[in-house]
Amino acid sequence: MLTFEGNQVGGKDAIMGKLKSIGTVKHEIKSMDVQPSSNQSAIIIFVTGSIRIGGDNPLHFCEFFQLVSTGPGAYYVHNDVFRLNYGL
Repeated sequence: MLTFEGNQVGGKDAIMGKLKSIGTVKHEIKSMDVQPSSNQSAIIIFVTGSIRIGGDNPLHFCEFFQLVSTGPGAYYVHNDVFRLNYGL
């Protein structure tokens, strides 16, 4: 499941379609916090920074997601919440 700006998108194809529809994106990470999850094979991550979409002015963002292990060194994104921070 991906929540992007309050809109939920589910399923691999729908999530990839949403991400591709955004256009060219460049991230600049300002901070990142990582903690263990209640599931021993998962971690949760919170990221803040700025993002440029299609060469426009940078916007502040925050993103929270959970990575779940499928084996040694292999993870998948189980949950992802992304939000642009306007007016900062």
